Amino acid sequence: MHSRRDFLKVSVGAAGASLLAACVAPGTEMAGGGAAVPREQREGVMWGLQYDPHVEAYQRLSDLFASQGGGTFEVQPQAWPIPPKVIAALAAGTQPDVACIMGEQLTSLHLHQALVPCTEQVYNHMDVDPDEDFVGDAIGAYMWQGEIWGVPTECNGVGNMVNVPSEDVIALGLEDQYPPLNGEVYFESYESMWELGKALQVEEDGKVTKWGLSSQGWDDMSYLGILRTLLDPKGMDWWDLENKQFNINTEEGVEAMRLFVEGPVELGIETQLDQNHVDAALAGKVALARGNGTPSMPIAWDLGYTYRMAGAPMIHEGEPPIFCGEGGWGFISLKQAKNPDMAIEFLRMLVTDEGQTSYAMIYGGQPNTAWKGLVGSYDHFVDNDPDGPLVQLTKVLQEYLLPQTTFEGVGFGSIGEIGAAIGEGCSEVRQGNISSEEAVEMIQSRCEAQYQEWVSDVRELGVEP
Repeated sequence: MHSRRDFLKVSVGAAGASLLAACVAPGTEMAGGGAAVPREQREGVMWGLQYDPHVEAYQRLSDLFASQGGGTFEVQPQAWPIPPKVIAALAAGTQPDVACIMGEQLTSLHLHQALVPCTEQVYNHMDVDPDEDFVGDAIGAYMWQGEIWGVPTECNGVGNMVNVPSEDVIALGLEDQYPPLNGEVYFESYESMWELGKALQVEEDGKVTKWGLSSQGWDDMSYLGILRTLLDPKGMDWWDLENKQFNINTEEGVEAMRLFVEGPVELGIETQLDQNHVDAALAGKVALARGNGTPSMPIAWDLGYTYRMAGAPMIHEGEPPIFCGEGGWGFISLKQAKNPDMAIEFLRMLVTDEGQTSYAMIYGGQPNTAWKGLVGSYDHFVDNDPDGPLVQLTKVLQEYLLPQTTFEGVGFGSIGEIGAAIGEGCSEVRQGNISSEEAVEMIQSRCEAQYQEWVSDVRELGVEP
């Protein structure tokens, strides 16, 4: 486990080198002897997550770039988390030219001014409008102080959906009453979702053998989305950047905890488990699984499951909820890149249909693509049957859920520590140890404490948060 201070830690040498590199404009890549290297013979280094589907995607992109005469990237996969390794590499002079990193994980690199700005030399150069050409919270995850510092290839994929066991619903004759089988996307209310969960719960000899609902795991984005929806009519959000204020210990915060956890626990359809809702659903321990769409993906259908994706419940009658997104994966370059022109050209390739499609082949077809040009396009899917599970799931995400999703925000400190506080509060409520009121008070206190420590750490780096 890496703490916030691990992420912020860097040697003075690395920070100084980053700043010096920032003063040098990218030029023609040079060989060791000073001779210019032909464009197609350039050799760069690409880092990314050490996970087979990701590594395959990185190699596809490297091959595509090489086929366009840009040179070859050596793919060097890295274990999670990647930013601390980048900072260590900057100090050692072994940094990559480009890297695939989740946008919300870039704070430490922003603070050390290590990243290459992309608005002018990538987006404007390619005549790409970030607001029009990308989906949901994708660009927001790469924004910092008014500048864009990378190219997203994914957007949020958690916190905004409910996995519904379609065959079980049909077996009960309830397919005309609940989404998605009744043709609707969203549950009309939390009470409606709980009602279905109650019907799907299985008990034997007075003991629950399959719980009606689990929302455990990825609690932060699910909870913050509910809170965001409740606060929106007041023109408020869970984090007020201007006033440096968390709005969790509020009436809306309590109601969000009631809807998310306390309500279903009191109804007897949810409990604290020893695993997240995805694993519990695939193990047959729960019926409805709220928060992560994996049970509705083709990988689960291939294993014999028949989950279908619905949108998280509406809170205000007839109005789609607002969701809080953590963004997704995307690519950045570093000011200390040894092949800066090559890196920028690679990022430019990623703001094209061809570049984004190459990445979006990941997992057999990426539903939560960042690129608006791929919305409604399924030719790159392994299974592009319009009535198949992948296309149906993708339509729900792209047409309904992602447009309702905006990035979580910036300037609040560590989303990891905030997420841990929310997760602990939800767990305590699920176990009946504390009330919703006590939970939001605890979460607010933890958020404020980590924020003050984060501000202190940032100021030690000579940066004003």
